[in-house]
Amino acid sequence: MHLIGRSREQLKLLGDYLGLCRSGALKELSKRLSHRNYLLESPHKFSVADLQQIAEGVYEGFLKALIEFASQHVYHCDLCTQRGFICQICHHQDIIFPFEFDTTVRCAECRTVFHQSCQAVVRKGCPRCARRRKYQEQNTVS
Repeated sequence: MHLIGRSREQLKLLGDYLGLCRSGALKELSKRLSHRNYLLESPHKFSVADLQQIAEGVYEGFLKALIEFASQHVYHCDLCTQRGFICQICHHQDIIFPFEFDTTVRCAECRTVFHQSCQAVVRKGCPRCARRRKYQEQNTVS
C-alpha cells in the first residue's frame, strides 16, 4: 500500500505539470484515467474500483503506466521542462522534478527541489529559504 500511495503522489505532481501544459497531454492522460480524474486531484481518495483493482493486483500496474506516460511527456516537452528545477546546492545543469522521488527531495517550507545526495550534505537547511530570510531581514532593518 506504501508503493501505491507513493505512486498516487507522483501522479498528482505529474498532473500539476500536465495541467499547465498547452500540448493537450492532460486530455490524453484524462482518457487513460477512464473517468478517474480524482487521481490527479487527491492522492488520498480511492474509489471502490480502485480498491477492487488493488485486491486483484492490477492497480499498481495501472498507476505505473500513467506515471510512465506523464513523465515521458514532461521530460520531452519544452514547456514542461522549463518548469523543472536546478539543484540550488550543487547547481548541476540537470533539470530535476519533484515527482522524481528516488533521486530528489523537496524543502517543506518553500517547495524547492534538491538532489537527495546534495540535501544530505547540507545540514543547515535550504539555501533558498536562507536567502529569503536574509533578504527579509535586510528589508525590515532598512
